[in-house]
Amino acid sequence: MRKKKLQQLKEQQFWSTFFYFNVPKHLTEIPAHIDRVNFRIWDHVEDDHLLLMLSKVKSINMLDLDETDITNEGIKYLTKLEQLKELRLKGIQQIDDDCMEQLNQIKDLELLHLGGTSVTLDGLSKLSDLQKLKVLLLSVPEAEEIKEKMLLLNAMLPHCEFILNYKSYEFDEENNNTQQLQ
Repeated sequence: MRKKKLQQLKEQQFWSTFFYFNVPKHLTEIPAHIDRVNFRIWDHVEDDHLLLMLSKVKSINMLDLDETDITNEGIKYLTKLEQLKELRLKGIQQIDDDCMEQLNQIKDLELLHLGGTSVTLDGLSKLSDLQKLKVLLLSVPEAEEIKEKMLLLNAMLPHCEFILNYKSYEFDEENNNTQQLQ
């Protein structure tokens, strides 16, 4: 009985905090669609919090999970959303290539921020279904040879701007080469 009561208290605390930070003041209930959800400003956010949110919220334009404790398991939960246009996962080291298949299922994504995660250029090759993706931000090791991988990504996602280590990555179409802007 005590465990059930603690769970109810945890859920109550979640919804009061979620409501305060993410629901417009004129609303009295959690809407099925929210324009912007920001978990970055919370002290501690885990996969269970996403699962709670998804019990009521069905569509989000922008979800900011930067610097949270979300894992690849939490990314699986996001595939339940009817719509998600912008997903920010900056600085979440536990996010890696193992969640690429789930991210690939979020077909409406227009912006994906993976800077500071453990996602690699090789992992991004699994994102072939994200044809609406306009901007992809990623951190890569400076010494890594990336030209061929970037050409493959560009062919797979031709309408996407790639921002590597906070610099726009330019493709030289005439010479079939790539160069990074300084």
